[in-house]
Amino acid sequence: MYDAAVRSLLVACALLAGVQLAVAGPREDRKRAQQLCEAHDPACDWLAAMSTLERASVMRAIAARGYVIDPAPWGKPIAAVLVYNEDVFAEKAPFLQFFNNFHITTRERAIEIESVVSRGDIWNQELIDETARRLRDPLWTSVVAIVPVVAAEPGAVDVFIVTRDIWSLRLNTKYTLLSQNVPDPVDPMLTIRRTKLTTLFVTVSENNFLGYRDVLAYSFLMNQGNVETGPLFIDKNVAGQHLDLRASFRALYNRDALIDDRSFEREGSTSTITLARPLWRLAEQWGASLAFSHRNAIERQFQGFDLRPYCVSAGTEVDCQDNPDATRLPVTYSSRRWSVGASTVRQWGTRVKQQLTAGYNVSSFKAAPLGTFPGDATERDAFIRDVLPRSEVISGPFISFAAFRPKFRTLRNINTYELAEDVRLGFDADATYSLGLGFLGSDNYFQRISAGAGYTLPWSDDGFARLSGNTSIRIQRLAGTLQTIDNTADTTLRIVSPTYRWARLVTEATLATRWHDTQNAFFSIGFDRGLRAFQINEFFGDRLASWQTEIRTQPYALWVLRFGGVAFYDVGGSADTFNAIQLHSDIGIGLRTLIPQTDRELFRFDFAFPLDTTPFTKAGQLQFSAGVESSF
Repeated sequence: MYDAAVRSLLVACALLAGVQLAVAGPREDRKRAQQLCEAHDPACDWLAAMSTLERASVMRAIAARGYVIDPAPWGKPIAAVLVYNEDVFAEKAPFLQFFNNFHITTRERAIEIESVVSRGDIWNQELIDETARRLRDPLWTSVVAIVPVVAAEPGAVDVFIVTRDIWSLRLNTKYTLLSQNVPDPVDPMLTIRRTKLTTLFVTVSENNFLGYRDVLAYSFLMNQGNVETGPLFIDKNVAGQHLDLRASFRALYNRDALIDDRSFEREGSTSTITLARPLWRLAEQWGASLAFSHRNAIERQFQGFDLRPYCVSAGTEVDCQDNPDATRLPVTYSSRRWSVGASTVRQWGTRVKQQLTAGYNVSSFKAAPLGTFPGDATERDAFIRDVLPRSEVISGPFISFAAFRPKFRTLRNINTYELAEDVRLGFDADATYSLGLGFLGSDNYFQRISAGAGYTLPWSDDGFARLSGNTSIRIQRLAGTLQTIDNTADTTLRIVSPTYRWARLVTEATLATRWHDTQNAFFSIGFDRGLRAFQINEFFGDRLASWQTEIRTQPYALWVLRFGGVAFYDVGGSADTFNAIQLHSDIGIGLRTLIPQTDRELFRFDFAFPLDTTPFTKAGQLQFSAGVESSF
């Protein structure tokens, strides 16, 4: 069975390689053109430095406006900022262009006010690139390209911003479908195939209300435990003042009652409202935010397709596999939480950006067993002790400091296909100090210190390596002594190789730990959190080790589609100590497709084979999953 799986992988990779060799040449041409432009060489070919999607949009825009590209804008004053917004379906296909009637193209003014350059400024490529980064928002835009064009004023240059909207009036969907072989509940020696739509996100929306890049939507979100449905509103530029307003409200319903009985069994609600004046550009000095959120819900934890069991015997938690006669209780409970916060931030620096934030947060969280709890009083007490997070009111101030190098690189074909993606290079670091103060309403006096740091190193022209780490500790007096509790630490190494001919390698390794935990929290791995051939959250504990590796092909263009393939290898595990972790692994192949006119997210289809057997998974058996967004 292993040989057959490996042969299938090799054949698929060979076929993909044959297709992808056809796109290697244009990529090398683009690389050479980009080098000339970065060197401020008058021989710079701005069109050749773009992807095929960007080039096609700019050529149509220039032809429509009659502009001429200025090959050497560096050091010239800007006479005007010009904007051209393409139709969603700009290709010469009457069938596709018909759908443009159901989309309001973004107003030029809505794009212009996002620009960080204006008339009178000197052409500065860093500011031009920053403008492009601001406009690359997956909610509204699939293509952003900025080129210099010859100005009417002698010795000056015009900035020409070309964008292409994502179709706004639509049914947005994200989903994850999983098909796995699992042990037969009647005879564990046998397996049966189960298929489940584990997540489904559907939004009926107008993503570009009146052409102002506002979102009016009604969303439907289904996970394994419940269904959430309600309205959403986003305005990232209220009154043209760079105020970001977001508001959502969703009612929560029992998934099983809705699907099995066609009945609406309401379980709670959730809402979020934020108003912020963000640091919308690197030169911005001040920002502020206000936020409120609440969630009243029935929480459910899953292992595979079913609720994770909590096994208890004589008031003590025991291993479910080793104690078949123990009481098995499903991990589900009620929770009620709300939070209110306000903060302000000051930014300064040029070569190194520094941000100092101060604020105040108040939050409340309460968890309790359900009224239908199936156990007795002793088992209920054990369930509260071993499963439920701590109920607590927290009230206190915080202060944080962050620093980073404002150096960026535009890459492609990492999380999506051909569409530009921005990666920040160099170092970054942050630290936060927060307090819980009893005289201000907090249940406990405590201090929390959190810190993180990372470094992103460029690799050749379109690759990078990033090493990062984070830690958090809470200092609190318990039993008369100061102790640290609810501590976590993690480190991640992510490497994206340069593209070689038709493919690139993407790999990511993570180690994570928690200690002195009083919240009954844990790490988990399986399926969408790594180990794609294993069951959802199949392995869990206080320690986590994970390594995922993919060989990803370059995208191949077919009409308006982009598609490519991956071959992957996953290894990882989770347990209460690193010594106890048993590493599991899988291999597989996948297909990735993109329709850039409708979304920046990829459709993925993965076929995975586990390489070892566990109580829930059998080695060599095909596991299939499909969804939206790249796997990692």
